[in-house]
Amino acid sequence: MQTESKVNVLLVDDRPENLIALEAVLSPLEQNLVSVRSGAQALKCLLDRDFAVILLDVQMSEMNGFETATLIRERLRSRDIPIIFLTAFNENKKQIFKGYSLGAVDYLVKPVEPEVLLSKVTVFVELFKKTAQIKQQAAEITQLNADLEKRVVERTAQLLAANRQKDDLIRSEQKAKITAQQAEQRFRDLINGLGHAIFWEADAKTFQFTFVSQSAEVLLGYPFERWTSEPDFWVKLLHSEDREGVLAYCHQEMSQGRDFEVEYRTIAANDRIVWLRNKIYLVPDAREKVQKLRGLIIDITESKKAEASLRSYADRLTHLTTVLTQTNLTLEKRNQELDQFAYVTSHDLKAPLRAINNLSHWLEEDLQDKLTDEARHHIDLLQGRIYRMENMIDGLLQYARVGRLKMESETVDVEELLKEAIASLAPPPEFAIEIGLGMPTLFTVRILLEQVFTNLIGNAIKHHHAQGTVRITAQNKGDFHEFAVSDDGPGIAPQYHEKVFALFQTLLPRDTHESTGIGLSLVKKIVENEKGTITLESQEEKGTTIRFTWPSGIVSQPDTAKDVMMST
Repeated sequence: MQTESKVNVLLVDDRPENLIALEAVLSPLEQNLVSVRSGAQALKCLLDRDFAVILLDVQMSEMNGFETATLIRERLRSRDIPIIFLTAFNENKKQIFKGYSLGAVDYLVKPVEPEVLLSKVTVFVELFKKTAQIKQQAAEITQLNADLEKRVVERTAQLLAANRQKDDLIRSEQKAKITAQQAEQRFRDLINGLGHAIFWEADAKTFQFTFVSQSAEVLLGYPFERWTSEPDFWVKLLHSEDREGVLAYCHQEMSQGRDFEVEYRTIAANDRIVWLRNKIYLVPDAREKVQKLRGLIIDITESKKAEASLRSYADRLTHLTTVLTQTNLTLEKRNQELDQFAYVTSHDLKAPLRAINNLSHWLEEDLQDKLTDEARHHIDLLQGRIYRMENMIDGLLQYARVGRLKMESETVDVEELLKEAIASLAPPPEFAIEIGLGMPTLFTVRILLEQVFTNLIGNAIKHHHAQGTVRITAQNKGDFHEFAVSDDGPGIAPQYHEKVFALFQTLLPRDTHESTGIGLSLVKKIVENEKGTITLESQEEKGTTIRFTWPSGIVSQPDTAKDVMMST
């Protein structure tokens, strides 16, 4: 008895452990398992061998499963080999649909059930064997008939035996056909199990369906029988606005003799518009003439809705970008105009102030011996208010420019910065100013931090008693440092805590305390522009503490810190 030849099964996966697992699952088949680790190696194997089925991994590094399947389908010899895609991702419907659109007969998600995989591969192995057997037996019959005719005269005596042999072969052929039909039925049962796509076959001339999977009724709602019984059922399915263009495109591609893909709208049984993607393959007969069409229909309605939503979002984003660009240009222009206005205003306001100041000094010098106490007091008031007005103009310019001028950051030793700020303020000898432990080194805009400390320390001195103590501390808060400037002065009543940060607000008469009312407003604006916060804690006769946070931007932190007492 002749040993049955083994059938080739191609295993394609770029991971050796996966190939070993597949070989272990399929070993009971006792067939020739050909394992390769890339799409290129798979294509090379297909050049000189036939395979009953291909198990193809989707996710491969150099050439993925979809690209490999596309190249396999482009060759006439390999285009009809069944492909089962294997993937580790089980929720990507788009990939699943793509696999079926490339002609896959199944799409399995890892880890694969061994029994399921073995059963599916067995079907295709049996189908391949039976098909090969039919071809072989048909060839044998042809050869036998030729031999019989040649030997009829010479071997008349052997005619009966030859006829018996022929009858046996015919019976074997019939048996093989029955087996092949059973395998085909199992294949159709497998196709009918598809719930998310429609596998179909149709007449190439009339487009009438000759077979559709049972999922057709689920997807569109029309009774299964209508698909194959009505000659123009598919044409009627097409949306009226798409019908002419789709039919023209189908005829054009078929005339070129190539497979194609088309997307169109259909009307479901419940009058719902459904978008479909139809991948169509031309099936030629023995004379290479297109005999029928075969394809896969996938519902892409949700993806079309997503595309429309994305387009709408992109259009809106483009519009908003245009508006934002125009707004930025307008804002930049306004800032330039504001800078110009501030400069001109400062110049125009300071010029007469300087003239008034000069006149007051000239009057004071010319009338020095003739001035009464009251007149001298009035001149002092005049000069003080000129000084206040100049400071107010400078303060307004600083306030307006906060956050609008680009300043470079640098490494700042906060302890050294505080020493320099205190020295520039030249506090009275009666005042003690303490710098607490652990002042950090930051990467920040030095002049802004210096302005904040200078205003807070100067304000504490200005509104204090004749003598006192001001203490500066720092605390690490992660992304920010919290600084506190505390004094033991007269304090501020709670009802004025918010008022002190308002522009031009002072709590004491300007004739008794020279102040522009801009200092704390400027501090608040600088701190908040640096994404920090500022708060005030105070009670009458119990001193005042102003806390503010500043971005850490830490370059280094001293290992040890020391108290620095500056008393002048």
